[in-house]
Amino acid sequence: MKPLALTATALLLIAASILYVAPAYSFLPLLTSSKPDHWSLTAFPVQWDLNPSTKGAKITGDRSVADVIQASFNTWTSAPNTDLTIARGPDSNANKGSSAPSADNLICFICTDVSFGGDETLAITVTTTADSAGQSDGHGGTAQFAGQIIRADIAFNPGVQFDTGGGSGQDLQTVATHEIGHFFGLDHSAITRAIMYPFAPNQLTILSYDDVAGISSLYPKSPPDVATGAISGKVTLNGSPVFGAHVFANSTTSATPFSNVRKTPIGTLTLPDGSYTITGLPPDSYGVLAEPLDLPVSDSDVGWASEFNKSAVQTNFTSRWH
Repeated sequence: MKPLALTATALLLIAASILYVAPAYSFLPLLTSSKPDHWSLTAFPVQWDLNPSTKGAKITGDRSVADVIQASFNTWTSAPNTDLTIARGPDSNANKGSSAPSADNLICFICTDVSFGGDETLAITVTTTADSAGQSDGHGGTAQFAGQIIRADIAFNPGVQFDTGGGSGQDLQTVATHEIGHFFGLDHSAITRAIMYPFAPNQLTILSYDDVAGISSLYPKSPPDVATGAISGKVTLNGSPVFGAHVFANSTTSATPFSNVRKTPIGTLTLPDGSYTITGLPPDSYGVLAEPLDLPVSDSDVGWASEFNKSAVQTNFTSRWH
C-alpha cells in the first residue's frame, strides 16, 4: 500500500495585504452552501442583547455576567488583522429566543427553549443565516450573500456551575469566549490550544494563532497589523484524494510576530479533492502535518462533511509530516 502523500507549497507575503484563497479557509468557518458564514457589518447594526437575570442559574463570583460577556466580545474584536465591531444593545427580559425581537441577538442564562442534553453541554449558540442573496434579513432589508448571519443567540446551561471570577465552577469567560467565536461564524477547531477547540479547559481566554487566522479571514483588516501568507497543497492516499484530513502548520522557530496572542499551529480540513489552503500564517518557518480527525475531535464536532454532501470525513490513514 502506498503511504499517505502530503504535498505543500508555501507562500509568505511581503506586502501588507491579505491573501484571499477560496474555497478553503483557516480552521474553520461555519458554512452555508460551502460559503463561510459571517455577518455583514454594513447591512444593519450588529448588537448583542443580554438578559442579565441569573435567577435559577448556578453562577458565583465577583464579576457581573455583563462584564464577563463584554470582556469576551472584546477578545474577538481586538484580534490582530481583524476589522470587527459590535455594540451592546438594550438588555432583554426574554427567556426564549423565539420570543425576543428579531433584531435582538439574545444572550441568556435562563432560557427555557434550549435542550442541552445534560450538564456536559455548557452552552449552545444558534445562528440563523441566509441561504442566498435577496432573502429577508429580518431587519427590514435583504441578505447580501449566502451565509450572511442575520441572527445569533447564545444560551448558557442553567444546570452548570459557572464562575465569573473568585467563585467556583467552570470559568464563564472561557465558555463565553468560545461561544462568541460561533456567534461570529467560526466552527470548532482541532487545534487543542485554540479557543474554538470543542472541549473547555478550566480557564482559557486569550486567542490562539488558529483563532486569529479564522476570525481575520471572516473580517479582514486592511492593511493588516501583520502581513500573512498561506500554505497550500493536497493530501492523497494510494493516489486518491483524502477528504477531511486535518492539516496544520506548526512554527519551527521561537518567533512571535503576533503580540498578546498564544502561539499555536494553524489548521484547516481538506476539501473533497484533497486540497487544502492554510491561511493567516505570519512570516515564519513551518512544518506541516496531516492527521485523521479521529479523536479527541471527530467528525461529529464539525459540520464539514455535510456541507460537501459527504457522510463523514475520511480517517483511514495515519499522520504524516511534510
